[in-house]
Amino acid sequence: MIFSTPVSFIFIPIIALIYILPGLTGKRSRGIKFSSSYQLKTGVVSLRQRLIFLPEILMIAGLVLATAALARPRVLIDEKRNITEGVAMELVIDRSGSMNAELLQGRTYVRKMDIVKQTLRDFVLGNGKELPGRPDDLIGLIAFARYADTLSPLSLSHDIIGDFLSSLNTVSKDTEDGTSIGDSIALAAARLQSVEDQNSGDKRYTVKSKIIILLTDGNNNAGKYSPLEAAAFAKKWGIKIYAIGFAGDASYVTSTLFGNKRVSLGSAVDSGALKELTSLTDGKYFEANTSEELSQIYEEIDKLEKSEIVSFNYVEYRELFNLFILPALFFIALGKILSMTILRRIK
Repeated sequence: MIFSTPVSFIFIPIIALIYILPGLTGKRSRGIKFSSSYQLKTGVVSLRQRLIFLPEILMIAGLVLATAALARPRVLIDEKRNITEGVAMELVIDRSGSMNAELLQGRTYVRKMDIVKQTLRDFVLGNGKELPGRPDDLIGLIAFARYADTLSPLSLSHDIIGDFLSSLNTVSKDTEDGTSIGDSIALAAARLQSVEDQNSGDKRYTVKSKIIILLTDGNNNAGKYSPLEAAAFAKKWGIKIYAIGFAGDASYVTSTLFGNKRVSLGSAVDSGALKELTSLTDGKYFEANTSEELSQIYEEIDKLEKSEIVSFNYVEYRELFNLFILPALFFIALGKILSMTILRRIK
Protein backbone atom coordinates (compact mmCIF):
# COMPACT_ATOMS: atom_id res chain seq x y z
CA MET A 1 0.00 0.00 0.00
CA ILE A 2 1.21 3.50 -0.84
CA PHE A 3 -0.04 7.02 -0.09
CA SER A 4 -0.33 9.40 -3.04
CA THR A 5 -0.37 12.58 -0.91
CA PRO A 6 1.62 11.75 2.24
CA VAL A 7 1.91 15.46 3.03
CA SER A 8 -1.55 15.12 4.58
CA PHE A 9 0.02 13.36 7.56
CA ILE A 10 1.21 16.78 8.75
CA PHE A 11 -2.23 17.12 10.36
CA ILE A 12 -1.54 14.30 12.84
CA PRO A 13 0.79 16.31 15.12
CA ILE A 14 -1.71 19.19 14.91
CA ILE A 15 -4.47 16.86 16.12
CA ALA A 16 -2.23 15.69 18.95
CA LEU A 17 -1.56 19.28 20.04
CA ILE A 18 -5.26 20.14 20.04
CA TYR A 19 -6.02 17.35 22.53
CA ILE A 20 -2.80 17.26 24.55
CA LEU A 21 -2.01 20.98 24.97
CA PRO A 22 -5.09 21.88 27.09
CA GLY A 23 -4.20 19.12 29.54
CA LEU A 24 -0.62 20.31 29.83
CA THR A 25 -1.65 23.92 30.47
CA GLY A 26 -4.27 22.94 33.08
CA LYS A 27 -7.17 24.34 31.11
CA ARG A 28 -8.98 21.03 31.00
CA SER A 29 -10.75 19.64 34.04
CA ARG A 30 -8.93 16.59 35.34
CA GLY A 31 -11.81 15.26 37.40
CA ILE A 32 -15.53 14.57 37.39
CA LYS A 33 -17.96 16.80 39.24
CA PHE A 34 -20.47 15.11 41.46
CA SER A 35 -23.82 16.43 42.71
CA SER A 36 -23.26 14.76 46.06
CA SER A 37 -20.14 13.91 48.08
CA TYR A 38 -21.79 10.72 49.24
CA GLN A 39 -20.50 8.86 46.15
CA LEU A 40 -16.93 9.75 47.04
CA LYS A 41 -17.22 8.05 50.45
CA THR A 42 -17.84 4.70 48.87
CA GLY A 43 -14.43 4.72 47.17
CA VAL A 44 -15.79 2.73 44.19
CA VAL A 45 -14.84 3.84 40.69
CA SER A 46 -17.77 3.34 38.37
CA LEU A 47 -17.59 2.08 34.79
CA ARG A 48 -18.65 5.53 33.61
CA GLN A 49 -15.65 7.04 35.37
CA ARG A 50 -13.34 4.50 33.77
CA LEU A 51 -14.69 5.26 30.31
CA ILE A 52 -14.90 9.05 30.63
CA PHE A 53 -11.99 9.56 28.22
CA LEU A 54 -13.37 7.14 25.60
CA PRO A 55 -15.07 9.89 23.51
CA GLU A 56 -11.78 11.76 23.17
CA ILE A 57 -9.94 8.59 22.20
CA LEU A 58 -12.58 7.81 19.58
CA MET A 59 -12.41 11.36 18.21
CA ILE A 60 -8.61 11.22 17.96
CA ALA A 61 -8.72 7.81 16.24
CA GLY A 62 -11.35 9.09 13.83
CA LEU A 63 -9.35 12.21 12.94
CA VAL A 64 -6.17 10.16 12.41
CA LEU A 65 -8.04 7.78 10.09
CA ALA A 66 -9.55 10.73 8.25
CA THR A 67 -6.05 12.13 7.78
CA ALA A 68 -4.91 8.79 6.38
CA ALA A 69 -7.87 8.89 3.99
CA LEU A 70 -6.80 12.35 2.81
CA ALA A 71 -3.37 10.89 2.04
CA ARG A 72 -5.04 8.73 -0.65
CA PRO A 73 -4.06 5.16 0.28
CA ARG A 74 -4.01 2.77 -2.66
CA VAL A 75 -2.52 -0.47 -3.88
CA LEU A 76 -0.99 -1.29 -7.25
CA ILE A 77 -3.18 -3.61 -9.33
CA ASP A 78 -1.34 -3.69 -12.64
CA GLU A 79 1.57 -2.00 -14.38
CA LYS A 80 2.35 -2.28 -18.06
CA ARG A 81 5.26 -0.94 -20.08
CA ASN A 82 4.63 -0.08 -23.70
CA ILE A 83 8.18 0.07 -25.05
CA THR A 84 8.57 1.42 -28.56
CA GLU A 85 12.33 1.56 -29.05
CA GLY A 86 15.40 -0.20 -27.69
CA VAL A 87 18.63 -2.09 -28.30
CA ALA A 88 18.70 -5.73 -29.33
CA MET A 89 21.71 -7.48 -27.82
CA GLU A 90 23.10 -10.97 -27.51
CA LEU A 91 25.22 -11.75 -24.46
CA VAL A 92 27.75 -14.37 -25.56
CA ILE A 93 29.62 -16.13 -22.75
CA ASP A 94 32.58 -18.49 -22.81
CA ARG A 95 31.85 -21.54 -20.63
CA SER A 96 34.92 -23.61 -21.51
CA GLY A 97 36.83 -25.44 -18.78
CA SER A 98 39.30 -22.58 -18.31
CA MET A 99 36.48 -20.48 -16.83
CA ASN A 100 36.78 -22.69 -13.74
CA ALA A 101 40.06 -20.96 -12.94
CA GLU A 102 39.94 -18.63 -9.96
CA LEU A 103 40.85 -15.01 -9.31
CA LEU A 104 41.84 -13.69 -5.91
CA GLN A 105 39.23 -11.29 -4.54
CA GLY A 106 40.37 -9.90 -1.23
CA ARG A 107 41.39 -13.03 0.64
CA THR A 108 39.10 -15.39 -1.26
CA TYR A 109 39.51 -17.15 -4.59
CA VAL A 110 36.41 -16.92 -6.81
CA ARG A 111 35.75 -18.74 -10.08
CA LYS A 112 35.84 -16.58 -13.17
CA MET A 113 32.50 -18.06 -14.24
CA ASP A 114 30.87 -16.95 -10.98
CA ILE A 115 32.27 -13.44 -11.39
CA VAL A 116 30.93 -13.24 -14.95
CA LYS A 117 27.46 -14.49 -13.95
CA GLN A 118 27.11 -11.88 -11.20
CA THR A 119 28.38 -9.06 -13.41
CA LEU A 120 25.99 -9.98 -16.23
CA ARG A 121 23.09 -10.19 -13.78
CA ASP A 122 23.91 -6.66 -12.60
CA PHE A 123 24.18 -5.47 -16.20
CA VAL A 124 20.79 -6.87 -17.23
CA LEU A 125 18.74 -6.39 -14.05
CA GLY A 126 20.67 -3.53 -12.42
CA ASN A 127 22.54 -3.37 -9.12
CA GLY A 128 21.08 -0.17 -7.67
CA LYS A 129 24.40 1.60 -8.18
CA GLU A 130 26.37 2.21 -11.37
CA LEU A 131 24.32 -0.24 -13.44
CA PRO A 132 20.61 0.69 -13.74
CA GLY A 133 19.68 -2.38 -15.78
CA ARG A 134 18.37 -2.69 -19.34
CA PRO A 135 14.56 -3.04 -18.99
CA ASP A 136 13.78 -1.64 -22.44
CA ASP A 137 16.12 -3.83 -24.50
CA LEU A 138 15.68 -7.15 -26.26
CA ILE A 139 18.29 -9.41 -24.67
CA GLY A 140 19.31 -12.96 -25.52
CA LEU A 141 21.86 -15.30 -23.97
CA ILE A 142 24.30 -17.60 -25.78
CA ALA A 143 26.96 -19.78 -24.15
CA PHE A 144 29.75 -21.60 -25.91
CA ALA A 145 32.63 -24.00 -25.45
CA ARG A 146 33.28 -26.42 -28.32
CA TYR A 147 29.69 -25.75 -29.42
CA ALA A 148 27.55 -22.62 -29.24
CA ASP A 149 24.08 -22.91 -27.71
CA THR A 150 21.18 -20.49 -27.34
CA LEU A 151 20.20 -20.46 -23.67
CA SER A 152 17.59 -17.71 -23.87
CA PRO A 153 15.96 -16.16 -26.95
CA LEU A 154 15.82 -12.42 -27.45
CA SER A 155 13.16 -11.13 -25.10
CA LEU A 156 12.00 -8.15 -23.06
CA SER A 157 11.27 -10.50 -20.13
CA HIS A 158 14.59 -10.37 -18.34
CA ASP A 159 13.77 -12.43 -15.27
CA ILE A 160 14.33 -15.52 -17.38
CA ILE A 161 17.85 -14.26 -18.17
CA GLY A 162 18.58 -14.21 -14.45
CA ASP A 163 17.28 -17.78 -14.12
CA PHE A 164 19.48 -19.03 -16.95
CA LEU A 165 22.52 -17.24 -15.53
CA SER A 166 21.95 -18.93 -12.19
CA SER A 167 22.01 -22.37 -13.82
CA LEU A 168 24.85 -21.59 -16.25
CA ASN A 169 28.04 -23.57 -15.64
CA THR A 170 31.18 -24.66 -17.41
CA VAL A 171 31.27 -27.83 -19.53
CA SER A 172 31.64 -31.08 -17.61
CA LYS A 173 32.98 -33.35 -20.41
CA ASP A 174 36.32 -33.12 -22.17
CA THR A 175 34.59 -33.87 -25.48
CA GLU A 176 32.57 -30.66 -25.08
CA ASP A 177 35.51 -28.47 -24.11
CA GLY A 178 36.98 -25.93 -26.50
CA THR A 179 36.47 -22.33 -27.60
CA SER A 180 34.32 -21.74 -30.69
CA ILE A 181 34.35 -17.94 -30.81
CA GLY A 182 33.52 -17.83 -34.53
CA ASP A 183 30.48 -20.10 -34.28
CA SER A 184 29.13 -18.24 -31.26
CA ILE A 185 29.37 -14.87 -33.04
CA ALA A 186 27.72 -16.34 -36.15
CA LEU A 187 24.85 -17.74 -34.06
CA ALA A 188 24.39 -14.46 -32.19
CA ALA A 189 24.41 -12.47 -35.44
CA ALA A 190 21.81 -14.80 -36.99
CA ARG A 191 19.56 -14.45 -33.94
CA LEU A 192 19.76 -10.64 -34.09
CA GLN A 193 19.06 -10.59 -37.83
CA SER A 194 16.07 -12.90 -37.48
CA VAL A 195 14.45 -10.80 -34.76
CA GLU A 196 14.70 -7.75 -37.00
CA ASP A 197 13.03 -9.69 -39.81
CA GLN A 198 10.26 -10.77 -37.44
CA ASN A 199 9.64 -7.18 -36.31
CA SER A 200 9.82 -5.64 -39.78
CA GLY A 201 6.03 -5.35 -40.03
CA ASP A 202 5.49 -4.38 -36.39
CA LYS A 203 5.62 -0.63 -35.85
CA ARG A 204 5.09 -0.91 -32.09
CA TYR A 205 8.73 -1.72 -31.36
CA THR A 206 11.80 -0.46 -33.22
CA VAL A 207 15.26 -1.99 -32.85
CA LYS A 208 17.51 1.04 -32.66
CA SER A 209 20.76 -0.91 -32.79
CA LYS A 210 21.99 -4.50 -32.68
CA ILE A 211 25.02 -5.50 -30.64
CA ILE A 212 26.90 -8.59 -29.53
CA ILE A 213 28.78 -8.54 -26.22
CA LEU A 214 31.28 -11.39 -26.33
CA LEU A 215 33.24 -12.52 -23.27
CA THR A 216 36.04 -15.08 -23.50
CA ASP A 217 39.24 -16.07 -21.75
CA GLY A 218 40.74 -18.04 -24.65
CA ASN A 219 41.31 -18.15 -28.40
CA ASN A 220 39.29 -19.74 -31.17
CA ASN A 221 40.19 -23.45 -31.46
CA ALA A 222 36.93 -25.10 -32.49
CA GLY A 223 33.89 -24.63 -34.68
CA LYS A 224 33.07 -24.13 -38.34
CA TYR A 225 33.60 -20.37 -38.68
CA SER A 226 36.64 -18.29 -37.88
CA PRO A 227 36.01 -15.15 -35.78
CA LEU A 228 36.63 -12.90 -38.79
CA GLU A 229 34.24 -14.84 -41.01
CA ALA A 230 31.54 -14.55 -38.36
CA ALA A 231 32.32 -10.86 -37.87
CA ALA A 232 31.78 -10.36 -41.62
CA PHE A 233 28.19 -11.62 -41.17
CA ALA A 234 27.71 -9.19 -38.30
CA LYS A 235 29.06 -6.28 -40.37
CA LYS A 236 26.78 -7.18 -43.28
CA TRP A 237 23.73 -7.10 -40.99
CA GLY A 238 24.73 -3.89 -39.21
CA ILE A 239 25.64 -5.57 -35.93
CA LYS A 240 28.28 -4.09 -33.64
CA ILE A 241 30.54 -6.39 -31.61
CA TYR A 242 31.99 -5.59 -28.19
CA ALA A 243 34.57 -8.18 -27.14
CA ILE A 244 35.97 -8.67 -23.64
CA GLY A 245 39.13 -10.65 -22.97
CA PHE A 246 38.85 -11.86 -19.37
CA ALA A 247 42.19 -13.30 -18.32
CA GLY A 248 43.75 -11.95 -15.14
CA ASP A 249 46.09 -13.75 -12.79
CA ALA A 250 43.92 -16.86 -12.77
CA SER A 251 44.93 -20.08 -11.07
CA TYR A 252 43.56 -23.45 -10.07
CA VAL A 253 44.28 -26.07 -7.43
CA THR A 254 45.78 -29.40 -8.51
CA SER A 255 46.75 -32.50 -6.55
CA THR A 256 50.41 -33.52 -6.40
CA LEU A 257 52.48 -36.06 -4.44
CA PHE A 258 53.13 -33.33 -1.93
CA GLY A 259 49.49 -32.32 -1.52
CA ASN A 260 47.34 -29.69 -3.20
CA LYS A 261 49.14 -26.96 -5.10
CA ARG A 262 47.84 -23.78 -6.72
CA VAL A 263 49.02 -23.40 -10.29
CA SER A 264 48.86 -20.23 -12.39
CA LEU A 265 46.88 -20.66 -15.60
CA GLY A 266 48.31 -17.82 -17.66
CA SER A 267 46.48 -15.94 -20.39
CA ALA A 268 45.33 -17.52 -23.65
CA VAL A 269 43.27 -14.57 -24.90
CA ASP A 270 43.94 -13.78 -28.54
CA SER A 271 43.61 -10.02 -28.15
CA GLY A 272 44.82 -9.38 -31.70
CA ALA A 273 41.99 -11.38 -33.29
CA LEU A 274 39.40 -9.85 -30.95
CA LYS A 275 40.57 -6.33 -31.75
CA GLU A 276 40.36 -7.08 -35.45
CA LEU A 277 36.80 -8.39 -35.39
CA THR A 278 35.55 -5.52 -33.18
CA SER A 279 37.24 -2.98 -35.46
CA LEU A 280 35.54 -4.56 -38.49
CA THR A 281 32.10 -3.97 -36.95
CA ASP A 282 32.84 -0.52 -35.43
CA GLY A 283 32.79 -2.06 -31.97
CA LYS A 284 35.39 -2.02 -29.22
CA TYR A 285 37.75 -4.43 -27.49
CA PHE A 286 38.25 -4.50 -23.72
CA GLU A 287 40.53 -6.39 -21.37
CA ALA A 288 39.64 -7.26 -17.78
CA ASN A 289 41.96 -8.81 -15.21
CA THR A 290 39.81 -8.37 -12.10
CA SER A 291 36.12 -8.41 -11.20
CA GLU A 292 36.25 -4.64 -10.66
CA GLU A 293 37.63 -4.06 -14.15
CA LEU A 294 34.97 -6.35 -15.62
CA SER A 295 32.20 -4.36 -13.92
CA GLN A 296 33.68 -1.10 -15.19
CA ILE A 297 33.68 -2.47 -18.76
CA TYR A 298 29.99 -3.33 -18.61
CA GLU A 299 29.32 0.11 -17.14
CA GLU A 300 31.09 1.67 -20.14
CA ILE A 301 29.15 -0.48 -22.62
CA ASP A 302 25.95 0.44 -20.79
CA LYS A 303 26.72 4.12 -21.42
CA LEU A 304 27.80 3.59 -25.03
CA GLU A 305 24.57 1.79 -25.93
CA LYS A 306 22.00 4.01 -24.27
CA SER A 307 18.74 4.46 -26.16
CA GLU A 308 16.52 7.49 -26.18
CA ILE A 309 13.60 5.34 -25.13
CA VAL A 310 10.10 6.35 -26.10
CA SER A 311 7.80 4.46 -23.76
CA PHE A 312 4.63 4.79 -21.75
CA ASN A 313 3.74 3.32 -18.40
CA TYR A 314 0.18 2.21 -17.75
CA VAL A 315 -0.42 1.88 -14.03
CA GLU A 316 -3.72 0.86 -12.43
CA TYR A 317 -4.39 1.35 -8.73
CA ARG A 318 -7.24 0.45 -6.38
CA GLU A 319 -8.15 3.31 -4.08
CA LEU A 320 -8.52 2.43 -0.39
CA PHE A 321 -10.11 5.73 0.67
CA ASN A 322 -13.30 4.05 1.93
CA LEU A 323 -11.39 1.66 4.17
CA PHE A 324 -10.19 4.67 6.18
CA ILE A 325 -12.92 7.30 5.89
CA LEU A 326 -15.83 5.05 6.89
CA PRO A 327 -14.25 3.91 10.21
CA ALA A 328 -13.16 7.54 10.75
CA LEU A 329 -16.73 8.84 10.45
CA PHE A 330 -17.99 6.03 12.69
CA PHE A 331 -15.45 6.78 15.45
CA ILE A 332 -16.07 10.53 15.31
CA ALA A 333 -19.85 10.09 15.39
CA LEU A 334 -19.69 7.53 18.21
CA GLY A 335 -17.35 9.72 20.23
CA LYS A 336 -19.62 12.72 19.79
CA ILE A 337 -22.76 10.76 20.78
CA LEU A 338 -21.10 9.30 23.88
CA SER A 339 -19.78 12.71 24.95
CA MET A 340 -23.33 14.12 24.73
CA THR A 341 -25.07 11.22 26.47
CA ILE A 342 -23.85 8.58 28.92
CA LEU A 343 -20.26 9.85 29.05
CA ARG A 344 -21.14 13.53 29.14
CA ARG A 345 -18.87 15.62 31.31
CA ILE A 346 -20.58 17.74 33.97
CA LYS A 347 -19.34 21.30 33.82
